Amino acid sequence: MKRSLSLILLAAACLAACGEDKPAPSSIVINELVPSNQAGCADEQGELDDWVELYNKGDHDQSLEGYYVTDDPAVPLKKRLGAGLVVPARGVLLLWTDKSPEQGAAHLPFKLDAKGEAFQLRGPDEQLLDEYTFSDAATDVSFARFPDGDGAFASCTAPTCGAANGSACSK
Repeated sequence: MKRSLSLILLAAACLAACGEDKPAPSSIVINELVPSNQAGCADEQGELDDWVELYNKGDHDQSLEGYYVTDDPAVPLKKRLGAGLVVPARGVLLLWTDKSPEQGAAHLPFKLDAKGEAFQLRGPDEQLLDEYTFSDAATDVSFARFPDGDGAFASCTAPTCGAANGSACSK
């Protein structure tokens, strides 16, 4: 009985420490996002869709097949990413939040709400890898990590869309 109680307490401690609310270490992170794109980067169809940039901090290309993204933490597995999406080593990949998945694998079936919400990235094991919550996003202003990959998020008056985040970002 004493051993069972110890195991239960140990399991409870692990659940508290290893909980779903803390992102797991990952080489893939959210690097920049634009919830209201009207004059910035255009997708391959020439459309000015909202976008999210993922960054690979690792030294090897990383496939996103089986990863999940969502704009609603209550629906954490909203979109499972398929084959063909690869984030190059020390590089970026853009995902278009345009409700147009028929346009290709990088186009998501939801849009970001500039009034505010969260964007989450989960691994194939459904574990939370990274998330960013924003509110009141200005048109053509991004939220970006500075420096790329592991810095704090800053507001950027000149979104970089596939290039290094830089001097346009202020904390």
